Amino acid sequence: MPTPPRQGVAVERRILGQEHREIEHIVGRIETTAEMAGNLAARDLASALRSLLDAIEKTLLPHIDWEDNFCYPQMDRLAGTPWATRLLRLQHQQVRQAVERLEADWLALRREPTHRQLVDLRARLYGLHALMSSHFEQEERVVLPFLDTDNGPEAHAEEE
Repeated sequence: MPTPPRQGVAVERRILGQEHREIEHIVGRIETTAEMAGNLAARDLASALRSLLDAIEKTLLPHIDWEDNFCYPQMDRLAGTPWATRLLRLQHQQVRQAVERLEADWLALRREPTHRQLVDLRARLYGLHALMSSHFEQEERVVLPFLDTDNGPEAHAEEE
């Protein structure tokens, strides 16, 4: 008989699910900001992008750090291998790099951007949106169910 989830796993699962619901609006704002690129004056686009980056830095990046430092190590331990979250950690690094690039784009909007710069900004925003959407889907379909079942190697060892 599988052991019931330990308290720490249940708490991490609840926090992960709740934070994902809170972050979904930021993912939507990424797409909305991408749609604005090329349709707004540079000053207005810069304001929208700064607001988005502030939300990402306040909410999304701390969530990513929490997953990397607390949630993913728990999952790796349950799976019995550090490879369980390797791809998810790589995606987190890609998100951080994308945010750094968007910071540079925001600074560039202080001057009148060229058409190419706006197209590139839009592409980077859509790329970040796709990455975040895919990442959340993977976590919802793999990480959360895994934490729910808590059937890692330790649970099987207790059965013997």
